[in-house]
Amino acid sequence: MKKSEIVKSTTGKLRGYLEKGLHIFKGIPYAQPPIGDLRFRNPVEKEPWEGILEAIEFGCIPPQPYIPASSVRDHPQNEDCLTLNIWTPACDNENRPVMFWIHGGGFYYGGAPSPRYNGEFLSQRGNVCVISINYRLGALGNLYVPDKVSNLGFIDQFTALKWIYDNIKNFGGDPNNITIFGESAGSTAVCTLLSMPLAKPLIRRAICQSGALEPQGHHPEGGLLVSKKLFSRMNIKMGDIDALRKISVEKLIEKENEIRMENWLKGDFPGYPPTIDENKVPEYPLLAIKNGASKNVDLLIGTNLNEWTFFSMLTPELQKMDWNGLTEYINKSLSSFNPDIKQVEKLINSFKHSGNNPFEVLNAISTELTFRYPSIKVAEAQSKHNNNTYMYLFTYRTPALGGVHGATHALEIPFVFGTLDDTEFGVYPKMDEINTKISEIMMDSWISFTRSGDPNHDGIIEWPTYDIDNRYTLLFGNENKVEKDPLGAERVALEEITNNYRS
Repeated sequence: MKKSEIVKSTTGKLRGYLEKGLHIFKGIPYAQPPIGDLRFRNPVEKEPWEGILEAIEFGCIPPQPYIPASSVRDHPQNEDCLTLNIWTPACDNENRPVMFWIHGGGFYYGGAPSPRYNGEFLSQRGNVCVISINYRLGALGNLYVPDKVSNLGFIDQFTALKWIYDNIKNFGGDPNNITIFGESAGSTAVCTLLSMPLAKPLIRRAICQSGALEPQGHHPEGGLLVSKKLFSRMNIKMGDIDALRKISVEKLIEKENEIRMENWLKGDFPGYPPTIDENKVPEYPLLAIKNGASKNVDLLIGTNLNEWTFFSMLTPELQKMDWNGLTEYINKSLSSFNPDIKQVEKLINSFKHSGNNPFEVLNAISTELTFRYPSIKVAEAQSKHNNNTYMYLFTYRTPALGGVHGATHALEIPFVFGTLDDTEFGVYPKMDEINTKISEIMMDSWISFTRSGDPNHDGIIEWPTYDIDNRYTLLFGNENKVEKDPLGAERVALEEITNNYRS
């Protein structure tokens, strides 16, 4: 391994390694380890280290349940996990655009070392600096106790972003041209950061992939409900943080995973949602965006055509659902809007063309409700303040299992990163000529947007901006094309129920 030059940072000197024409730095600590008395506290500024930090290996991922199919399943876990990674063509004065990646996983799972998030190909192709980070997950990152603990994972993300803002110039990057991008929970995090007063000055552009701002999210009662269950399962008085600090991390993960699985089997999907609090996330993010909080931020946002198959395929009993069962399921999913049964039946009828049976219609409605519709609401809100707002729909159908997954959740990630692989889950496609071309087009759009706020480039059809009059959307798939308001009838059908969309 050939080592890189030594780079100075605000927290000390560090040295990475050279590979394929890139300077790569891994496992850089951006805060003090959140262990002992620092567990369940805001991240503390990293104390400068002595000597030279050899930044050549990924840091530990956050503690989380073991998932056999996870791409980070074999990576070591530890509460000392607040690290970031950098891929850069050179540590010079070129002031390259910066792409700051936040991984998904429902705020429960995942980590920066996933091979899908390898920043090598984006950095090489676009002459950009690519960053990936770890942040606290589960109760360790999202426990909510009023006036005591909240949104720690988001403050982790901000702290990492601030470290990059303060230091990326020494790695060849431009601190005034940072694009934050993420997928699923990472995309929800991007939307949340846009509304946070602390983070807004650090962000120039944002890319949201398959995750936005659900009506069930961010409201304190949701976070409080999950926290009460955890304290009860631990036989600890609600709000006794000192007692919770004494619980081993293994037991903590075990008990919160028990709660999650029990609720999953009941058809409830509570996680640890971000919550409104006074100082960190003081306003519901969608309302903040509507009010122009991120008016200076260019936005690219979109979803996949068949997001929900990723989740429904994990619940075999849903595949046996009849039409009455579907009505009950959708009515429960829409409970926050208090629809009457006739509205639910009308909604289902408007989606029946999406499939041949209740299971396929369930996937279409759940994709719209959970992913696409919330993303549209963010695009609507932002487009009123910033013309550089773009929307996409990823339509490529994975050939796995005869194509039953379609354009499922997270399928676009290896296309965006250029990390196409056919080994994980058996869902991701091979790097053949067609798929490589789709990947190159998407990579170039993400890179172009990062550079200028415009995702257009020579290899793509003209991609117009998004507004509520035309709703131009670029479809990425075997054929790239622009459509006005794709799936518009489905959007309108859902909007009739959600016209009181919580904000």
